[in-house]
Amino acid sequence: MYKRPHSKTFIQVKHLLFLLLVSSRLIAQTEAKANLATLPFLIPNFGLEVPVSEKQSFQIDVLGSFWDEQPLLDDTPFHVNQVFLEYRWYRKEDTQNWFIAPHVGFGMFTLQKPNFVVIYDYWDEKEGVEERFDIPNDEYYSGRAAFYGLTIGYKKRLKKGFGLEFFIGAGLAQSWYKGYKGLRRVDLDNPDEKVYRPFNGSGEVIAYRGGLMLTYKIPTFATKTNSDE
Repeated sequence: MYKRPHSKTFIQVKHLLFLLLVSSRLIAQTEAKANLATLPFLIPNFGLEVPVSEKQSFQIDVLGSFWDEQPLLDDTPFHVNQVFLEYRWYRKEDTQNWFIAPHVGFGMFTLQKPNFVVIYDYWDEKEGVEERFDIPNDEYYSGRAAFYGLTIGYKKRLKKGFGLEFFIGAGLAQSWYKGYKGLRRVDLDNPDEKVYRPFNGSGEVIAYRGGLMLTYKIPTFATKTNSDE
């Protein structure tokens, strides 16, 4: 039986063109974001949001802080990096208005524990646990954390592809860390011991992300032409 030459190649080309068409539509609607609330403190927080339907989207964002001494935190170290993945549901089409988004995240840190962001800490509820209010500036924790929670917020479209988005996120933070005083480890079960614990562990419900994002829809040639008309 005669077979049309190059039929397999023709099908592959059609599949490639279809993928390019889908990806170009997604890129045309992808939004780049920068957190206006953290930039003045030289703490960059950037994100990308890709819509998957009229009212749903997927977002990834990263944050980095590189302060050896943070003036607003009594000159204590504030080294933080975070990566979050979240899936958003919006109230209105064109991924705008109120939204809610479950998320997961991972981060690393070197800082003093910011108690003002803690919503619930199991250990603070236990009887006989001594709470320290005055922590010396040279004592801090260094480790890593996993985050599981929700983000809520509101996005408002502006002109020429720009927008503003307020958001706040909270949830369960599971941390593994080491305690230091200057360069010396201090996390011993007993002052007489000489063996340090590999890692301390803690889990609490805290607010760990938020701000005001300036958003911008990344244009393609087609969308740019239409917006200029």
